[in-house]
Amino acid sequence: MIAHTHAVILAGGSGTRFWPLSRAARPKQFLDVLGIGKSLLQATVERVHQLLPLERLWLSVSQLHKPLVEAQLPSFPSHQCLYEPLQRNTAPSILWATEAIFRQYPEAILWIVPADHYIPDVEDFVQLIRTVLENCDFSEAIYTVGIRPRYPHTGYGYIQFIPKPAFCKPVKTFTEKPSRQLAELFIQSGDFLWNSGMFIARAEVLRKAYAQHAPELYELFTEIDVYDMEAVKRALQQASAISFDYAIMEKYAPVAVVEGTFRWWDLGGWNALYEISPHDSEGNSVFTKAYIQSVKDSLILSSDPKKLIIAEGLSDYFIIDTPDALLIIPRAQEQNIREWVQRLRSEGEIDYL
Repeated sequence: MIAHTHAVILAGGSGTRFWPLSRAARPKQFLDVLGIGKSLLQATVERVHQLLPLERLWLSVSQLHKPLVEAQLPSFPSHQCLYEPLQRNTAPSILWATEAIFRQYPEAILWIVPADHYIPDVEDFVQLIRTVLENCDFSEAIYTVGIRPRYPHTGYGYIQFIPKPAFCKPVKTFTEKPSRQLAELFIQSGDFLWNSGMFIARAEVLRKAYAQHAPELYELFTEIDVYDMEAVKRALQQASAISFDYAIMEKYAPVAVVEGTFRWWDLGGWNALYEISPHDSEGNSVFTKAYIQSVKDSLILSSDPKKLIIAEGLSDYFIIDTPDALLIIPRAQEQNIREWVQRLRSEGEIDYL
């Protein structure tokens, strides 16, 4: 099955929760937020390329970021870059990619990969995907990768599986972003995994799933020339902005999950970066010159590593400094960053977006 597999890397997100470092013109997937000398997108392409050749890698990304793609991925085949003229979440993005690949490669298996993951155990990750492709039945099922929860994270989706002594376990339910109390119950039950947002299925199966559960969306893309950008733009203008999880995964059957035992983080926002970063004896992660006193469990970062930051009397805070904006917010209120960005947008402060 590997010979028929194509990877679709989803890199069209806005990265709002990494504001003010992540901006509309340069969202987080194009930033080296890990300090490893490469952007999240570059790291994702490198990771996927461990298993598949470049000629079977596809990129779903905003038209606005074409110059960034060309600068960061100069060897990536340009005809395999699906530049979206409008952003409409992952369900339309994945359907467009499915149609574009299916019409050239009807036997294709698609491996859907978000561009904002941190996976340090690359060999283990690649081996898991290889095992899925070599051993799972792709006649009808959509497969997803689940991660054993490390703690009751309320920002992730959860997958409940039916316990069976099998590599591919049937999925019973999906739950998006539960309360902390519910997340704790999920972990105690032992039959829930974090939803990694990675999916594997035959292109033909994905088309069937859209036809059954998102027929309006399906018709928008199956009745046009998917290589005609004007036609694609008209389709996206009419498409609902809905995620692949809501549109397809929560409704389709059969769905199965395989458990990834590698280390994994969805770099959705500053808390994720704090988790994977080194900490001092007080639990602080500091990425700039800083004098701190009575500060605990906080992330302090400046886009200018020479900028001096002095902080005192803080616990569980983010201090994020950029040339034109400074964010100071409790870590527990990370989800509110979206609301602040929306307020800036509604008040016309577009220079800060």
